[in-house]
Amino acid sequence: MESFDIDRFHRDLDELFVQHRTTEVEQFLLESLAQTDEADDAQARLAVLAELIGFYRSRGRHQENLPLVQQSLELALSLGLEGTPEFTNTLINAATELRAAHQYEQAEDLYHQAMESAKSTLAPDSHELAALHNNLALLYQETNRHDAAIDEFTTALQILENPARAASPDTAVDIASTHSNLALSLAAQGKLDEAYDHASHAVSLFDNGLDSAHAAAAHATVAHVLLLRGDPAAAVREYDAALRIIRERYGEDSDYFRVTRDNRETAQHALDAARQAADAPYARQEPQQQSGQQLANQPQDQQGQQAQGQQNPQRPQDQHNHDNHQPPAAIRIVDDVTGLSLARAYWDECCKPMIAAKYERVRDHIAAGLVGHGSECYGFDDELSRDHDFGPGVCLWLTDEDYARFGAQLQADYDALPQQFHGFGPRVESDHAGKRVGVFRIGEFFESITGMPAAPTDPRLWVTLDEPTLAAATNGRVFADPLGAFSHVRQGFRAMPDEEILRRVSQRLGMAAQAGQYNLPRMARRGDLPAMRMCVSEFCTAVTSLAFLLNNPLTVGYMPYYKWQFAALRQLSRRPGMRLRGVCAPLEALCDMNSLCAVNSSVVNSSAAGSTVDSGAMDSTIALDNVVGADALNPRAEQLVDSVCRQIVAALQELGLTRSDETFLDWHRPYVDEKMRDYARMQEGA
Repeated sequence: MESFDIDRFHRDLDELFVQHRTTEVEQFLLESLAQTDEADDAQARLAVLAELIGFYRSRGRHQENLPLVQQSLELALSLGLEGTPEFTNTLINAATELRAAHQYEQAEDLYHQAMESAKSTLAPDSHELAALHNNLALLYQETNRHDAAIDEFTTALQILENPARAASPDTAVDIASTHSNLALSLAAQGKLDEAYDHASHAVSLFDNGLDSAHAAAAHATVAHVLLLRGDPAAAVREYDAALRIIRERYGEDSDYFRVTRDNRETAQHALDAARQAADAPYARQEPQQQSGQQLANQPQDQQGQQAQGQQNPQRPQDQHNHDNHQPPAAIRIVDDVTGLSLARAYWDECCKPMIAAKYERVRDHIAAGLVGHGSECYGFDDELSRDHDFGPGVCLWLTDEDYARFGAQLQADYDALPQQFHGFGPRVESDHAGKRVGVFRIGEFFESITGMPAAPTDPRLWVTLDEPTLAAATNGRVFADPLGAFSHVRQGFRAMPDEEILRRVSQRLGMAAQAGQYNLPRMARRGDLPAMRMCVSEFCTAVTSLAFLLNNPLTVGYMPYYKWQFAALRQLSRRPGMRLRGVCAPLEALCDMNSLCAVNSSVVNSSAAGSTVDSGAMDSTIALDNVVGADALNPRAEQLVDSVCRQIVAALQELGLTRSDETFLDWHRPYVDEKMRDYARMQEGA
């Protein structure tokens, strides 16, 4: 039996990339994988799998990749590699693919496992450890935790810029890429000058003789920062430079190329708008002047995609780039215990040890977490929430096959766990709430929330799923999911198709225009305060929905049901890099106003002097039956509505969803509908 030459494999693979023969790479990798099987060389198979995973990741072929990731982890364990650098690299490679596939919770868990493994397997000044810090930083970056990302990037640079190491050409590429990635997080925080310094330094390093595909990412980052600084012409030039490199190194059939091309189009739209404004001296300039600043609120999913393109498919385990979802700061429980934190502790201290002791052979088939209905699943619970559906408990999710094999026994063992834990319990279940913790079939769990066992594959069926329902299906935390089966279904519900997002955006624009801009002042002229308050409610709901939709539910989730809409909007508004961060305050002010109406004081005085209206019914909002006393919208309320609508228009312009500067939101719907039809045609063509 002929042995597999792993050194020759790496040389031949490198040569394909050097010669830019990227169309031959996949066939070479698949043939090499088959050869490792023929040679019965499991160690070589693991190395080839790592390269294949990296190649598919660079092409965005995540569905094909996830089974390979599972294979690589199982193979590394079967080879007894725990406690070796190879095992650490396998964890990093697996985590990086999960991150690219937006399975962030699993990816973060694997990165932390890799960090723990690295303590004994990697030198503290090693290139591999710097790569691990970079990868974890990218995960933080893509999930909008930029402070943590900056810390990790800085740690990576401290390792890489060691004078003894920095002279190496490979290390120089890593240094440049890290500066580029760091610039993205700084830009997301609005630190544009600092971001430009890091991004331009990265480009200069590549221009000084570094032959690397990562130069494309550096040019794209400079372009991104230039666009934020209000220089779209220079941004277009930098995006063009990036696209030339990507086309040559990776080809046009890659996520990397598509994302960069889309970003280039955004810059071109901004440039065209600036030129039109210059040619029309009497045109209203305000939206164009705002565009550079508004772009600072670019959602992290786009920035993360830019960063994702910076991955090197040649060495997935040495990536150069690369939930702590805490309750909102405004909601703090006196004893610091929330439903999610209690569930996590219950899993770690009770459920997990029980599973390890009784289900050792299938422990890797059991997913755990807390997801579904209830304030605790959103992280919005406080001491008032503890009167129902609160106490120790977790969800354990199984595939249909595993549930049939051992689901009933697992439920019995779960029921035998302590009912009191950390001073809480037994769990209080409310009537008619249904089963919220315990053992579930994955499909039945999602069906109990959404009516569907998995996200619809037909885009037309998404219309049947309202956003609060989708929020309940995708909230909470997943503590463990070795198979990835639960997270895969959950992520499917977060991945709302683009055309459906746009359909809802168009609908919400119409709702906001009708309720806030058209009917609110009309109801004020009628003096109908209850109707006015209904208008405000409809307006707030439509705008909150827009805030989540325009930031992409895949990244930020969905608007929850009415009870938690403002809590969720406040939380979203505190995250750096979000669009419509500024709408929460005016919406709250609109709801909090003592009077929505401008009041005719003579009528009020006559009412107080001798009107038939009962003075006891009078309050600061004017008696509800005094329909002649309020005949116009309070100017302050009108200003608040206008402020919100202007922010929405700016966000639509930034996304290329409108070509109009008008502030009446309904007028933007045809542009959004046009974009929606474009997406639908693209899908039909695919």
